[in-house]
Amino acid sequence: MGRARPNPKAVTPRCRGVVMVIALIAIVLIASLLFYVLNTGRSVQGRVVTQHTADAVAIGGASQVARSMNTVAINNVETAKLIAAVSLLDGLPLAVDMSITDATEEELGDADAIGRAVSAQLREGVIDAWFDSMLREMMGGGGEDLQTVTSEQRYLRELDELFRNQPDLIPEMTWYRAPSGDMGKIHQAMRSMDAHSRAVMQTLSDTALSAATRSAQANLGNDDPDNAGLLLPAAPSIPWQRGVFDDFERPIKKGLLPGSDQDLIADSTSKGFGQIDNEVTQRGPWDALFGWRLTDGQVAFPGQMRGINVPPLVGPSAVQRDPEEYYVFGPESMLLQMLPYRQFSRLRKHLWDLYSVKANYLWEGIDSRGDRTLQPQGKPDWEIDIDHDDERSSDRNSDYAYGFDRVDIRETAFVVGEIKSRLANDPGHPGRRGLTWNTIEGRGRRNSPFVIYRGGWSDPRDGPPITLDPRSVKGTPTWRRIQDHIWRLSAVYETNPDDATLGGDPSIGLPPKRTGTDADGNPTYAAQEVHWEIDVMLVGVNAGPDIDVYNPWFGFDRSSPDAPAPIDLIHEQVSPNDYSTRRQFLTFLGVARKPSRPDFWPTRFNGDRAYPYNNAIAQARVFNNHSWDLWTQTWQAQLEPVSEFDDWVEQADAAVTVAQDNPNLDPIEVVEMAEYLRSVQTLAPVMLNH
Repeated sequence: MGRARPNPKAVTPRCRGVVMVIALIAIVLIASLLFYVLNTGRSVQGRVVTQHTADAVAIGGASQVARSMNTVAINNVETAKLIAAVSLLDGLPLAVDMSITDATEEELGDADAIGRAVSAQLREGVIDAWFDSMLREMMGGGGEDLQTVTSEQRYLRELDELFRNQPDLIPEMTWYRAPSGDMGKIHQAMRSMDAHSRAVMQTLSDTALSAATRSAQANLGNDDPDNAGLLLPAAPSIPWQRGVFDDFERPIKKGLLPGSDQDLIADSTSKGFGQIDNEVTQRGPWDALFGWRLTDGQVAFPGQMRGINVPPLVGPSAVQRDPEEYYVFGPESMLLQMLPYRQFSRLRKHLWDLYSVKANYLWEGIDSRGDRTLQPQGKPDWEIDIDHDDERSSDRNSDYAYGFDRVDIRETAFVVGEIKSRLANDPGHPGRRGLTWNTIEGRGRRNSPFVIYRGGWSDPRDGPPITLDPRSVKGTPTWRRIQDHIWRLSAVYETNPDDATLGGDPSIGLPPKRTGTDADGNPTYAAQEVHWEIDVMLVGVNAGPDIDVYNPWFGFDRSSPDAPAPIDLIHEQVSPNDYSTRRQFLTFLGVARKPSRPDFWPTRFNGDRAYPYNNAIAQARVFNNHSWDLWTQTWQAQLEPVSEFDDWVEQADAAVTVAQDNPNLDPIEVVEMAEYLRSVQTLAPVMLNH
C-alpha cells in the first residue's frame, strides 16, 4: 500500500493566523479610506455651507437696508398723495352737488340745465334733422353705449344720494378735526406713516444686524455654539434727515423732489433738501416710476383732432424735440385724472376749483372766517328760460336769461353740433349720412354735440360764441338765427393735398381725390371743397350765488414739529457719484465661521490644526439705478466681488468696540473673527483673486 498523499487545501493553524492578520489590515485600510472620504466630503460641505452663510449674511443685511429705504420712500410718496387727496376728496360732495340737482334743490346744476334745455328744444322741434338726431343721442335716445346727459345724471345722482345719506362719510376721512371729534382718518394715516418712517431709520442698524443674524442661523443652524456670522460694518448707518411739512409742497405741485422754489407759496418756511433735481440720478418717483414727464412742452397724439378753431383734420403728431428742461406732473394732477371724464357735468372743473381753494387754505394759510371762507366763483344756478314769455322750464318765467343784469351772469352755456358736406345746399338728412353729410369723428367717439361755456354773458344775437381761424376757411363765415334759441355758423374750406391727408378728410370719411401722376411718377391729388355747418343752441345763463367752502385743514399747524414730514438722504454725504461715500454707507461684508471637525476618528484626521474652522466672506452693495433718493422705492441689494480688504479689517476692529455695548453681538466671536481677518490680511490679494 502506498502512503497517503497530503491534502493541499488543508490549512494549518499557523497559516490560518496569517490570513487573519491580512484580513484585519485590509479592514483597517478600508475603514481609513472610508473615514477619509466621509471626512473630506463633510469638510467640503462645511466650506460650501460657510460660503453660503457669508453670502446670506451680506445679502441679508444689505437687503434689509434696501427694504428700509424703500419703506421710507413709499411712505413719502403716499403721504404726498394723501395731502393732495385731503383737499381733492373733501371737495367731491360739493362738486357733485354743483353738477346735479336733487329733489331738495331748485337751482339747476350743469347736467340738469343741459338736459332740460335740450329736452324742451326737442319738444318744440329742431329744423335740421341731423342736429335733431344729435340732440336725441346726446340725451340717451340713440340706444348706444355713449356718454349722455341721462347717464351722467344717473351716475351723479347715485353719488349725491350717498353723500346726502352719509354726510360725515367724507369729513371723517378728510377733516383734521372730524365731526366725531377725532382726527380725520387720512390725517391719522399720514402721521402713522411719518412715525413709521422715523422708526425705520432709527432702527436701521438693529434691523440690518438682526436680518444678517437670522440669515446666518438659517444656514448654519443652532446645533454648534461655535457657528457664527458677522455683518460689517457692525453698526450700519445711512446719512438721513427729516424735513418739515412744507417739503411736501414741491413734490405735490410740481412732481419734483423737495427743494426751495421761489414760486412756491410755502417757500419762506420750507427747510428743503436742496436743489437735487437731475434727469439721470435724481429724477424722483413721479418721473422714474410713474413716467409723469413731459419732454416736449406739448402733448401730441397721433391722429389728434385739432378742435373747433380750425378745420378738424387728422394729421401727423407734433415733432418731438430734445428738451433742455422737463416738466413732471405732481400727485394733484394725477388724482384729478383718476376721476372719470364726464362730458356734460363739468365735475372735474368744479372739483379742481374747489381743490384750489382748499389747497390754498393749507399752503397760504387762508382762514379769514374761522373754518370757512367765501368761494368767489359761486355755485351754479342755471336759468334756461330765454325770454319773458318762453316756458322752457316749470318756473314760468319768474326769472329769464335776457332779464338778468349782465354783472349778475357768471357764464353762458351753448350746445354745439358740427357736420361737414361735400355738396352745396344739401339738407343733411341723417339717413344719408356717409353719402353727403357726415358728423365729425375723432379719438374713438363722435365729437358732436358738445357743450361750451363762455364767461359772463355771451349774447348770440351779437355774434357767434366761437370763432374760426380766418386762415383756414374761404371767405367770411356767416352767422344767422335759424329758429328760436338755435343759430348757425356756416363756412367753407379746402383740404390740403400736400399734407398727410392727401387732400382727403378722414374725420368725415372723405377719401383723397387723385388727379394723376407727376413727372417723377408720384401720384398727385387735388384739394377738395368742404362745407362746414356748426349749429349752436343757447342753453341758458349761470347766475349762481357765492358759497362757503369748508377748510378741511382747520386746526392743523403745518409748522408744528409733530406735523408729517418727509425723510430723505443727506445728499452731501452720500452721493451717487462718489464711490467712497457710497462704499462707506451702502456696502456690506458678511463673515461666517463654522467648525471643521472630522466626524470619524478626529484624533487622527484633525491633524492638530491651530485654527479648526471654515471661514468665508462675501460682499454686497445697496443701490438704486432709477433715482438716488428716499422717494423712489427701487433700492436693491446684490452680491459683488470682495474689494478693499484692508478697509474690512479696520471695520472688523471697529466691530470689537461695538460688540461691547450691543447685546445682539457676541464680543468673543467678534474678536475671534476680527483676528482671523487680520491674520489673512497679507494673503488677501491672492485669496480673493484665485
